[in-house]
Amino acid sequence: MYKAVLEAGKKVVEPAEYIEFESAGRCLVLGDTVSLNAVLPQLASLELYCLSTDDTPVDAAESVTIIKQPLSSLTGWLGDFKATFSDHELKVDLVLDLSPQPKITTVVPPLGYFAPGEDKQALVQALQQLPDLVGFFDKPKFFNYNADICAHGRRGVKGCTNCIDACPAGAVESSGWDLINVNPSLCQGCGSCTVVCPSGAISYALPTLDISINRLREMLQSYFEQSSDAPQLLIHDESRAQTLLEAYDWALADNVVPFSVEEIGALGMPFWLTALAYSVGRVHVWDAGSHDDHDWQELQAKIEETNTIVASLGFGHDRLQYLDYKDFESVQKTLSQTVTDMPITAAKYAGVDDKRRMTSMALTHLHQHAPQQVTEVKLTTEAAFGEIEVDKQACTLCMSCVSVCPVGAVVDGVDKPQLNFIEDLCVQCGICDTACPEDAITLSPRYLFEREQARQKRILNEEAIFHCIGCHKPFATQKMIDTMMEKLSGHHMFQGAALERLKMCEDCRVKAMFKDS
Repeated sequence: MYKAVLEAGKKVVEPAEYIEFESAGRCLVLGDTVSLNAVLPQLASLELYCLSTDDTPVDAAESVTIIKQPLSSLTGWLGDFKATFSDHELKVDLVLDLSPQPKITTVVPPLGYFAPGEDKQALVQALQQLPDLVGFFDKPKFFNYNADICAHGRRGVKGCTNCIDACPAGAVESSGWDLINVNPSLCQGCGSCTVVCPSGAISYALPTLDISINRLREMLQSYFEQSSDAPQLLIHDESRAQTLLEAYDWALADNVVPFSVEEIGALGMPFWLTALAYSVGRVHVWDAGSHDDHDWQELQAKIEETNTIVASLGFGHDRLQYLDYKDFESVQKTLSQTVTDMPITAAKYAGVDDKRRMTSMALTHLHQHAPQQVTEVKLTTEAAFGEIEVDKQACTLCMSCVSVCPVGAVVDGVDKPQLNFIEDLCVQCGICDTACPEDAITLSPRYLFEREQARQKRILNEEAIFHCIGCHKPFATQKMIDTMMEKLSGHHMFQGAALERLKMCEDCRVKAMFKDS
């Protein structure tokens, strides 16, 4: 059966953009003298720059440039490394770092940087690869970024940092303003940033979400033409996992649908929930160990969150499983022993490249067919859905939260002193909470299954209008005036007439100041 299903899922996805690297073979080698003397002869085809960490002379050919100054910093990637010393900067294409502690400490090192440490096999592989890294190279650009819906910040107020915290390659950083910068040369496509992004501002590009979902849809249609059993979906990478599957001739249970993707982190909650809405019984995400330097913690956290939502609907626990197996036999055994429930009626909708919309569509379908009818499920603080609660006693309707909300979830009352909220738009970024001068806002992560209710604008707070004591024009709220009067009544600059001027609009206040002077 799997051959027909795999055939239905064959898609050739060409990258929309490539990132190019050019290496002339200029290689910086760091380490103690003994280590340097051992490796330099094997790198003779490269233009070598050698920095010893001790005072013993290096036994190097005349063509090797010996650097005697201590290294201040090292940054960059294949073809564009910058080594900074006390009085100059050296640009190289490759780095072999034999130091006990690597100079570049990101979990996933940049391309062209090798730091084998005590791993002798890793050193052998580095010495084999380095001489070949001369010329022109390219890799796909793995991500798309939509700045318009990014919740990193607004008006200088910082919000979501999920992608920055999640990136193991150090490719994502704050722009210093309200947006992020993603360095495509450092990005190696693990997908962790896309899994944790609450708004979908950063998304996986190879392939995009809609292509993956529509491919799954075609595969499941082929599966259900041959079986009525609920299938198990096995999401695996196209590297080591794919190699193992081919080596064992795809010896999987009949109800298993293998789904290959560039990296297992390329697919997150919207895809997993859509798979369940398409009548998949269980979803397995297989970490075959293609990247030993990546623990996929963000991915596992999202699996737990998804399981929480699905379990609240009565579909049972652990409908999603993370398989941390480096061998095929363990995967085969787990899948053969997994019992799946009867499939629900499959959703008919196709995929769109919109993370929140796909999540909402899938959960709406699952809610309609759920054994338990619940109105909401409480989520963790890292969730991308929820409401905000406002302390009406503390809130002065200053609208600071409205001015910084990046997604339009918090809105004013136009010509009324109101604070309104649209839950469907909220990504729980926390910018409103940070911006509130009265500390009146609390985030409340949850998923509200009644989406029509979530889309409705509702009033969080409203106040009586205060009219200027001079011209009677409405210009503030009663609460705002009361708060100012209370806070400033004891200040020496706001006594008598000065305090009364706080009850005036801007025009009347200026007139009164000139009159009093």
